[in-house]
Amino acid sequence: MSNSNEPIKAFVDRIESGLAVILLSDGSGVQFDLPLEYLPPETEAGDHLVITFQLDPESREETLRSIADLKKRLSEDSDPQQTEFKL
Repeated sequence: MSNSNEPIKAFVDRIESGLAVILLSDGSGVQFDLPLEYLPPETEAGDHLVITFQLDPESREETLRSIADLKKRLSEDSDPQQTEFKL
């Protein structure tokens, strides 16, 4: 397994019903489907890809704030611990 900061090499095995079937090139057998709209327009079977991931801490914090706000709105005023929710 490679370092998580390194790009991941993969290739498009085939295209079926608007989905690219992508296999990692590391021999792990990992395969996943990805809608073609997320790939360059000229992508076709046999093309090689370089995949990278990047954390998005700002988005994570925004989501946590949103969840906290929702929990607060759903809890009753008589529940200071915010453990009971209205459904």
